[in-house]
Amino acid sequence: MPRSSGISLEPIETKTVTELVARRLVAQLSNGALKPGDKLPSERELARQLNVGRTTVREALKLLTLSGLLDARRGDGTYVRREFGDFLSQQIKWPLLLSVDDLDMIVEVREGLEVKAVRMAAKRATPADIDRIGVFKQLLEIEGRDVERETDLDLEFHHAIASASHNSLLCSLMLSLHNILREYIALSNQTTDRLETTVAEHQAIYDAVVARDSDAAEQAMIKHLAMSKTWILKAIHRS
Repeated sequence: MPRSSGISLEPIETKTVTELVARRLVAQLSNGALKPGDKLPSERELARQLNVGRTTVREALKLLTLSGLLDARRGDGTYVRREFGDFLSQQIKWPLLLSVDDLDMIVEVREGLEVKAVRMAAKRATPADIDRIGVFKQLLEIEGRDVERETDLDLEFHHAIASASHNSLLCSLMLSLHNILREYIALSNQTTDRLETTVAEHQAIYDAVVARDSDAAEQAMIKHLAMSKTWILKAIHRS
């Protein structure tokens, strides 16, 4: 029989909106207070602990259920899903749940992997590698905006750079982040108002790799990742 978690939640002021209640619950998962398979306290108990109305709690639970974190069972209560390994990827689909701290964490990981990757690619890329990195040029063939296609090409560009590093462990790490990166890049593309800017950033990275200039490649990648973060922040602030 599933155990009912004895989590302790700090009260939230009544002026707090639904998404902040959801964030508080997500924090309980992050710190281990909530675990896969746990049954959440009742709406009434959550409302009491958080000092909010039951309607607010109900909407927050609904949001987390739709995002794939919780499983609402009619007549039985709400549980933490056992299969939430890709929840961070799901979370990025909900910019209102993505905090600035989450964003900084993702950017730090991307910088740690992709800046190193592009430096190695500038030294090790073969002609075939460079051809694959040039996939971003297909962005210019898109008529209007097609976020799904833009995201596919963008992701292929970044994976091609990782492959050109000829470091199999780095490539594996990049592949393990595939879902997270896809949703992150998709959200950035949804917010970007000029596709030409993204193409120019990719072109600068490509040119540096072709020129075998590791320092220029590093700086171009850092600039690109910083701009992507800027677009994500706009999405968060709009939510």
